[in-house]
Amino acid sequence: MLVLQGENDPRVPKEETEQVVGLLKKRGNVIEVVYYPDEGHGFDKLEHQVDAARRIVGWFDRYLKDAPVTSSILQ
Repeated sequence: MLVLQGENDPRVPKEETEQVVGLLKKRGNVIEVVYYPDEGHGFDKLEHQVDAARRIVGWFDRYLKDAPVTSSILQ
């Protein structure tokens, strides 16, 4: 799971995200978390938007690019 979140997100408080991330890590899930300073629910700063996009592409390349298609909807 890739988590990209503003540190000041009023809709999804950082503490709640940390709880979910902690539970998933205990289960052995692969988790990458990035908190962007001075951002809320969504990113206003261009540098954060670019960084988030790069991380998303990297995540897909690393974990999903060669994954087999298992859903009949996608075939």
